[in-house]
Amino acid sequence: MLSEEAVLRHMKEELERALDLDDVQKQREHVRAVRSMCDLFLQGERSERPVKTQVSKPSEAAVSPSAAEWAAMTGEWPDQQQPKKAFEEDDDESNGKSLFDF
Repeated sequence: MLSEEAVLRHMKEELERALDLDDVQKQREHVRAVRSMCDLFLQGERSERPVKTQVSKPSEAAVSPSAAEWAAMTGEWPDQQQPKKAFEEDDDESNGKSLFDF
């Protein structure tokens, strides 16, 4: 990890390089470098502060899957609930459920 003094020193060098240039585009590149170093410098400040996190237990509804989720995961319907068929099969001498089965 870079020391704070080293980061500040690099920021100063980048600013001096930007001031020595006449091209605005090249100056912006150095200023972007300074901005990155500012973020690096301030990131150390954030990591020093303790962060309080509150962990809550998920509710029972969030933990237990619904009947449809259970069926999708296991292929079995709980409590012998079977899904209703989208259509009733009738025996009209067809060979299958697909439109393309003759």
